[in-house]
Amino acid sequence: MQIKLYHIDTLEYSGSIIVNNQEWKYEGVTDEHMISVTRGMPLKALLACLASFELVYDLLDE
Repeated sequence: MQIKLYHIDTLEYSGSIIVNNQEWKYEGVTDEHMISVTRGMPLKALLACLASFELVYDLLDE
C-alpha cells in the first residue's frame, strides 16, 4: 500500500509512505523534523500525527 502525502492548505504533493505488512518507510519526504519525531511509530499513530505537520493523506491500495 502507498499513502500519498499532501500539504493541508495547498494540496502540494509532499512525498509518500510505503507500507509493507506492519512496516512503513518514507519516500520523497524532506521534513527531517517529522522524520525524526515519527520514526518507529505504529502506522496508526503516524497517520494521527500528520495534521500536526500540516499534512493530509490519500490511501492507494496497490
